[in-house]
Amino acid sequence: MLIIIWYILIALIPGFFWVWFFRRKDKRNPEPLKLIIKVFLWGMLITIPAIGIELALDYFFPYSNSDNILVIIFSSLLIVAPVEELLKYFVVKEKIYNHKAFDEPIDGVIYAVVAALGFASMENILVIFSNGHNAIVLRFATATLMHAIASGIVGYYLGLLKFGREQQKYSAKKKKYFIAQGLIIASLLHGLYNIIAATKTSLTFFFIALMIIIMYFMLSRGIKELKTIKIN
Repeated sequence: MLIIIWYILIALIPGFFWVWFFRRKDKRNPEPLKLIIKVFLWGMLITIPAIGIELALDYFFPYSNSDNILVIIFSSLLIVAPVEELLKYFVVKEKIYNHKAFDEPIDGVIYAVVAALGFASMENILVIFSNGHNAIVLRFATATLMHAIASGIVGYYLGLLKFGREQQKYSAKKKKYFIAQGLIIASLLHGLYNIIAATKTSLTFFFIALMIIIMYFMLSRGIKELKTIKIN
């Protein structure tokens, strides 16, 4: 029993750390801890339908155990990444987007990151029970952070949509296209990460690290832009 508790705690540490890290980006008006916990837990729960959808697709189009690079590319870009990014977005859109606490542009990033970290934490729990606690080291620095940044990019689009000029100038149809743009970018980055991770060569970690740095730079620029938007 103790080993189970220990494994769960180890699996949750990366998620808790990155929640703390990104929450500090909004020092002026930090989000209520109660809502942070709520979105984090919803992010964990949304992992269940994600696994179900991916298993169902894997049944009809086997890809999870394939070593074929074309299958890996196809499944990463068109199955795994889009499914997971869409479900993480769903948590923010349905559970917090219209909440009164979502009251400034950067909140889109914060809540999207938190939902993603809940999702990644549940993945960590599953991975650590499958592969042992040593697997958490790589996930701490790469996979967990990748989930946070990819969804944070979608959150950037949500922040713009709610508080930027897009709110006034876009029709309902154009708003859907605008959010789709953010989801496509996040899915492409997520899928590319999965493809690189699947190569398992001596340069894999180098390229993953480089990609994480580039993604973080993209999100940081987005956060700076969101902080310049004046709320009427």
